[in-house]
Amino acid sequence: MMVAVPALAQQPLSYPYNPPKRTADVGFYLEDISKQTGVIFSYSSQYVDVARQAKISSTSDKVGLVLADIFSGEPVSFREQGNKVLIVYEGKSADTIRSYVVNGFVKEEGSGEAIIGAAVYVPGTPWGTITNMYGYYTLVLPSKNTKLISSYLGFTADTANLTLVGDTRHDVFLKAGTDLKEVKVISAKAMNQAASFHHIVHNDIKTRAVLLGENDVIKTVQNLPGVQTGSGAGSLVLVRGGDPGQNLHLLDGVPLYNVDHFFGLTSIYNPDAIRSVDFYKGAFPARYGGRTASVIDVTTKDGDMQKWGGQFSMGLLKGGLTVEGPIKKDKASVVLSARRTWIDALWRPFTNDLELNFRDLNLKANYIVNNNNRLYLSAYSGRDRFSAFTSNIGGSTIWGNSALSLRWNSVLHPKLFMNTMVTYSTFNYVLNDKREMIENGEKTLTEGYKGVSGVKDIAFRSVFYWKPGSKHNFETGVQVSAGNFNPAQVEYFSQNTGAGTLPEKVKSNEVIFFVEDQIKLSSKFSLIPGVHFANWFSRQFDYSSIQPRLRSELALSKRHLLYASYAEMAQFLHLITSNTYGLPQDFWVPSSSRIEPEESYISTVGYRYTAGSKLYVNVEAYHKDIRNTTTYDVGKNLFDNYIKWDDKIIQGRGESYGAEASVRTQLGRFNITSAYTWSKTWRQFAVVNNGERFPYRYDRRHNFRIAALYQPSQKFDLTLNWLYMSGEAITMPDQIYPDFDNNLIINGANTTINSANYTYSSTKWNDYRLPAIHRLDAGMNFTKMLRRGKMERTWSIGVFNAYARRNVMFVDISYSGGSVGEEEFKLKGTSVLQFIPYVGYRLKI
Repeated sequence: MMVAVPALAQQPLSYPYNPPKRTADVGFYLEDISKQTGVIFSYSSQYVDVARQAKISSTSDKVGLVLADIFSGEPVSFREQGNKVLIVYEGKSADTIRSYVVNGFVKEEGSGEAIIGAAVYVPGTPWGTITNMYGYYTLVLPSKNTKLISSYLGFTADTANLTLVGDTRHDVFLKAGTDLKEVKVISAKAMNQAASFHHIVHNDIKTRAVLLGENDVIKTVQNLPGVQTGSGAGSLVLVRGGDPGQNLHLLDGVPLYNVDHFFGLTSIYNPDAIRSVDFYKGAFPARYGGRTASVIDVTTKDGDMQKWGGQFSMGLLKGGLTVEGPIKKDKASVVLSARRTWIDALWRPFTNDLELNFRDLNLKANYIVNNNNRLYLSAYSGRDRFSAFTSNIGGSTIWGNSALSLRWNSVLHPKLFMNTMVTYSTFNYVLNDKREMIENGEKTLTEGYKGVSGVKDIAFRSVFYWKPGSKHNFETGVQVSAGNFNPAQVEYFSQNTGAGTLPEKVKSNEVIFFVEDQIKLSSKFSLIPGVHFANWFSRQFDYSSIQPRLRSELALSKRHLLYASYAEMAQFLHLITSNTYGLPQDFWVPSSSRIEPEESYISTVGYRYTAGSKLYVNVEAYHKDIRNTTTYDVGKNLFDNYIKWDDKIIQGRGESYGAEASVRTQLGRFNITSAYTWSKTWRQFAVVNNGERFPYRYDRRHNFRIAALYQPSQKFDLTLNWLYMSGEAITMPDQIYPDFDNNLIINGANTTINSANYTYSSTKWNDYRLPAIHRLDAGMNFTKMLRRGKMERTWSIGVFNAYARRNVMFVDISYSGGSVGEEEFKLKGTSVLQFIPYVGYRLKI
C-alpha cells in the first residue's frame, strides 16, 4: 500500500478521528469519518469493497492512520484536494482483471417455484441484478472472494461466500419467512425499480378488502397511482388517459382480449393460480408492444415439485379448487385450478328462464429436461353466460377466452438465456335474441338475430437475454403472428325470410423485432435504450412502426434517485365498446386501409426516496400524446351489416398529463400505502363536439387512495382501504323537445324518457360532472393451522362501502305529468353497492 503524506498539518489525512469501534465494515468507517470531520471521500466502488470487514489498531487516532489500517494490503493511495480525499486504485486496470460469470436460478425452497424479481447482488458494490421472468440471473464478477446475497420480499435472505476461479453455476433456494420479521426482509436493490413499473406478488392481492371478498389482480392494480376506475366496483382499468382496449393483458405470455367475469365483479385472473404480476404504465421495455396505455403481465404458478397439496375456497360469489404437486419429484410438476359461480343454484329449483354464471380453468405443467433446459405447458379456458327469457321472448349473451402456450427455456451459455414459445389465443362473443309464437302448446320461432364477434391469433416468439459483461445487459427477440378477426356482425332470421349470412372474416399478419440494452455507465448512472419494430400487413394494407424507448436513472445517493423515460407505442387492434359496466358489448377490430394504428408518445420524470423497508416515497410527472384513438360513430348500429364495419369507426386525438405521488411506510405492525394522482385528459374527434376537444369521460382531476394493513401475528390481519375520486364527465342535453315526427302519445307520470318520446340537443360533450366518489372498505382474516401445521384454515369477513355512501354510477332524465310543453324534467342518479358485507372460507393443504 502507498500512502501520500500531507504537506500541511491541517490537510484531511491529519484530522483527528476517534473510531467508535475497532472492527466494522469499510463503508461504516468512511461514513463515520465524514460525519466527525467533514472529509468527503471519492472512490470507485468497482475497486473499493465497502462491505469488507476491517480492523483498526488501538493507536490509530488520525484519518490517515485509520485509512492505512482499513486498506492494509490493498493497492490504493490517498490524494488530498481541499477537504476531499481521493481513494485511487493503483493496481491492474479493469481490463486486465479476470472476470467470471456467476449464473443460476432463484427458487422457493421446497416447492421449487421460480422467483421472479429476486435481487442478487454483492453488497457495497455496483454488481447486482434482478431475476427475470423465469427466475434466472447472470452476473459478471471479478476473480476474488465474493459475498453474494439473494433476497426477495417474504423470504429469508441467502448469503453465499464464493471463491471465483472460473465460471460458476450458483442456484439459490430461498426459504419462506416464518415470522413477521423474516417476512419483511427485502433488499434495497429489489426496491430499485422504475416507478412506472410495479411488481405484484400473491400477498399483495390477498390482503385487499374488496367487494364480496373477491381478491383480484385487477382490483390490486386499480389501487396504484395513475390508474382510474369506473364508478362502481368493476374491473375497468384506465391508465393515464387510456381506454380499456389500450391495456395489454398477458397470461403466461398469451394475450387476452376480455378480462371480466360476472359484470366486472371479478376478473379472469384466478388469484389461487397466480405467482406474480408485472404492471407497466410507462418506461415500457422494448419487448412489449401492441397496446398504448399499459401492460399487465400475469405469471401463474409452476406447481410444487416436492409434495401434493391444494386449497379450497368459498365466497358469496363463487367457489374454487386448486390442486398441485409433482408428477416426478424435482423433475416435473402440475397445477390445476378451477372456479365456478354457485349463486345461480339458488333459483335453479324454481326457474330455468334466468341463467347467470361463469367458470374458468387454469392448467400448467412443466418438465425439467436437464440443468439447462425446461419445458412448460400452460392453458386457460373461461366462459360467462347471461340469459333471460319470459314466456315468448328472451335473449342470451355468452363470452369467453381460451389461451394455450408451449414454452422452452434454455441456458445456451452462462451469459446467454433463451425463451421460445408458441401461443394460441381466442375470444368469442355471441349475442342471441329470439321471439317465439306459442300455438296449441307448441313454440315456433318467429324472428330473432344472432350477433357475433371474435378474434383468434397464433404466434411464435423467441427472446434472448445476453450479458456480455458487467456494464451491459442485452435483450432481443422476434415474433411472428397471424390473426383472424370477426368484427361485430349480425345474422337476422325470421319465419318468412330465413337466415341471413355473415360477412367475410378479416385476416392479418404481424412481424415484430426488438432489442434493448441496459448500460451501466457508472455506479450511479444507468441508461436503457431500446427499439421495438412492428409490421402489420395483409393483402389490403401494410403498416410499419418504429417505436424508440429510453429509460435513465441517476442515483444521487443510496436513498435518493432521479429517473426519466420516453416511449413510443403503437397498436393495430382497436376495442370498440358501448358499455363499461361489465356486460361486454366489446368488439375487437383490426387496423385496415381506412383505420390507422393507434399511437401514444409518453414522457415521464420522477424522484424516489427509499429508506430501507421502512419508508418509500415516489413523485412522478407524465405527459402522453394519443393519436388515432378509436371509438364508434354515434348513431350507427355496430351490428348493422349494411354498413361496412370499418365505416362505423371514427378516429381522433387525445392528450393526458398529470402528477402522481405514492408513499409506503411501516409503523410498528402497521403497513400503510397511499397513492394520489392529479391529471387532465382530453379527446378530440372531427365529427364530435363540433370538432373541438372535450374532457374524456374518466377525466378525474383527483384520485386518492390509502390502505392500512395491521398484522400483529400470522393468525390475524386487518385491512382498511379508503378512496376518493372526482366525478366522471358526462354529456347532458341543453334542450329537450317533443319528437313530433314520430307522433307518439306520451302519458303517465314519473316515467323515464327515451329517445322515442323526445329529441335531445347537447351543445358540448362531457360538460357536466357526476358527484365525487368516496368509500371505505374493511376486511379481516382469521388464520389457524390445523393437524399440526399440515393444513391452514382462513375465515375472511368484511364490508364494502362501510358507511354506505351513495355513489352515483349513472344519471337518467325523468319527467312528471302534464301536457306537451308543461312537463317537469328531473335528473335521477342511480346508486348501487351500499354497505355490502361478505364472508369467505379458505382451506389450504
